[in-house]
Amino acid sequence: MKEILEQVMQQLENAYNNPEAVDLDQAISQLQSAKEQYGDKGTMLEDAITALTQAKHSMAQMETAEDAGPSEAFGQAHNALEQAMKSFQ
Repeated sequence: MKEILEQVMQQLENAYNNPEAVDLDQAISQLQSAKEQYGDKGTMLEDAITALTQAKHSMAQMETAEDAGPSEAFGQAHNALEQAMKSFQ
């Protein structure tokens, strides 16, 4: 599970650095599959999925936004993934 979370974290970081080249749908799908497999940690994974979805939706605003909204969405997703990783250690 930790490997999946690390892959998703890498995809998130790549999407933040290069939003045109990365689609977070695959990362979201990976977490949804993991949630089904690791049901006991489902709430934490659901939080990460929600945060990734918000980051995905903010990607369209990254180039044109003058506010911190997109960065905050990515920060929240990053934090949610970090928390999920800690829970699987």
